[in-house]
Parts: sequence; C-alpha cells; structure tokens
Amino acid sequence: MGMNISDIILEPIITEKSTALSLQNKYTFKVAPHASKNSIKQAFVEVFPGRKILNIKTIKIQRGTKRTKSGVKFLSDNKKAVITVDGPRIEYFPEVS
Repeated sequence: MGMNISDIILEPIITEKSTALSLQNKYTFKVAPHASKNSIKQAFVEVFPGRKILNIKTIKIQRGTKRTKSGVKFLSDNKKAVITVDGPRIEYFPEVS
C-alpha cells in the first residue's frame, strides 16, 4: 500500500499556540488518522530536507457531535503531530511578536 506525502501530512495547523511553539522549533501538522510516526517522519523529511527531527508527538482528536438547526452533525476524528526539529526555521509559519 504505497502512500503519497499528501496522504500523510494533510495541512499545517496555524493557531496562536502553534505559532508560539514554532519559536521553539516545534511545528504542528494535521496528519492522516492511520499515519504512524515513521511514516510522518519520512514524509516530513521529503517535504523539508536538511532538517533533523528530534521528536514527534502525535495526538488523536476525537470529535463528537455538533448541534445545528437542522439536527445533529457528526464530526470526524482527526490526528495531529507536533514535530520538534533541529536546523533552520521553517518559513511557512508566520512570525509571532
């Protein structure tokens, strides 16, 4: 079962907390729910070559239900990864002041 990089790392998560973590070289990404730490590491190295990964922490986010005016909407589960890197700063994330 071959997987693309776009199948593993879905999108960066840009919030106040994640931009504050980016100053410590910790970057947050939304990843596929079935992705392992090894596959996340391989995909990250392909996207951002020349950076050494020090640590990967994964968090499963279980979403429940959301009430709408037309009834109840079931939200999907997600998974995010916080990747600590050594090397130059990734410029994709905005600066925080």
